[in-house]
Amino acid sequence: MSEQQTTAAQSWPEGVIARYLTVGGGFVDLTHQMNVLTPPEPYATLAACTGCPSTSEHNHHRMVWGLTSQYEKHLPELADSDAREWAQTHAEKCRALPRPEAQQ
Repeated sequence: MSEQQTTAAQSWPEGVIARYLTVGGGFVDLTHQMNVLTPPEPYATLAACTGCPSTSEHNHHRMVWGLTSQYEKHLPELADSDAREWAQTHAEKCRALPRPEAQQ
């Protein structure tokens, strides 16, 4: 295993639920997106490349009807699956180098 792969496996940023290594050495990170209206349930899964500005947000919702109200329910397993597929495809093609860490 290369040094970069070892480092990536040990130090994922907080909130990252999956990480894909790109051919250029960057990463595509998957995170659940939250807002003040949906905690603690996510409203989407975001795939974001650290080497280039490409991102892809995936969400699946279903209307749930109660006796006196209706609301949207997020289906994270479907959103995660779509985000993983996009991340894998992007990681196989992206040759952008990751931005260097700031020197301290």
